[in-house]
Amino acid sequence: MTTKLSSLALCALLLGACGGGDDAPAPPAPPPAPTLTLGSATTIRYVAPAAGANAESAAISLPLTLAAPGYYQCDAHADEAGANLDAQMAIFSAGAELARDSDSGEGFDARIARQLPAGTYDVRVWEWQRRPSSIRVTCVPATPPPPTPTALTLGAPMVVTVPPGQGPGSQPELALNITAPGSYQCDASAMGRDAQLAIVQNGAVLQQDSDSGEGVNARLIRELTPGLYQVRVWEWMHRDATLTVTCAPAAAAAAPTATGALSPGAPTTVQVPAGEQGQVFLTMTLPNPHRVQCYAHADGADAQMSILQNGVVLQEDSDSGEGTDAQITRELASGDYQVRVWEWLHRPATITVTCGPV
Repeated sequence: MTTKLSSLALCALLLGACGGGDDAPAPPAPPPAPTLTLGSATTIRYVAPAAGANAESAAISLPLTLAAPGYYQCDAHADEAGANLDAQMAIFSAGAELARDSDSGEGFDARIARQLPAGTYDVRVWEWQRRPSSIRVTCVPATPPPPTPTALTLGAPMVVTVPPGQGPGSQPELALNITAPGSYQCDASAMGRDAQLAIVQNGAVLQQDSDSGEGVNARLIRELTPGLYQVRVWEWMHRDATLTVTCAPAAAAAAPTATGALSPGAPTTVQVPAGEQGQVFLTMTLPNPHRVQCYAHADGADAQMSILQNGVVLQEDSDSGEGTDAQITRELASGDYQVRVWEWLHRPATITVTCGPV
């Protein structure tokens, strides 16, 4: 009897050893995986990936279900005390990427606005430089931009609404029918924005421009043969914009006034004044055809450069050199050319230009 009572007492003390453990509390359930609800903000924590991995490899995926087709806008904002962070975003459907963006929202926020059918999507977000951050994501119904006109009439300005984002949906194309050979000028301007412009034929970009017009307006002057072309426009930082586009026969261009001459391989330093008209032209004469490389560098500033002949821009560049230096390499026939340099933000700058055969 004593042995039996002792066993019962031991069971009472140990509980679980004799069946009493059934009343122990269960471990807490893991938190639910984050999802996106249309119209509500979801904040996730982005953690930097292992050393050597790219930032997107640690992207957070947020499922989003759309019950009805429509035009939707998704935004991603990264925040951290004392840090200037840059949210990135991409939208996938059934494993296929539909769109991605970096800075189309406010500041460095990512924004994608587009027409989407009903279904389930994967919205992925991350921080551009792999920095730990809290990223707030929202998707809401939005008002689609008005339809873009598709035909451009010579000499008639056309207003084009460009939606934010990167990719073909944010680069409207206007059809331009050229019936007579000649030199044509196309301009694109946007109040408070930086218009970009390209002339395309059969899917190939013939020429594009950023700032050859007044201020940050885009301008192209080019010889065109009869045929159908597309005038493609967009905003430099992929922001929403209202652009005015005009194409017309080009007026006879006066040769720009040169401030000096370039000698092959010899650096030439010029002072560029401040202001939207602040630019310097240098002449360059090629007695024989050459593959030429021109380089423009500005200490503490951002040099821009273009090569012209008879007032027509042949090529323009911003940052193809080291850092923000401009560099152009191309085949040029014998003849007289002009090299135009300016500072990207129209600040006063000291720019050193070197052109020579390569």
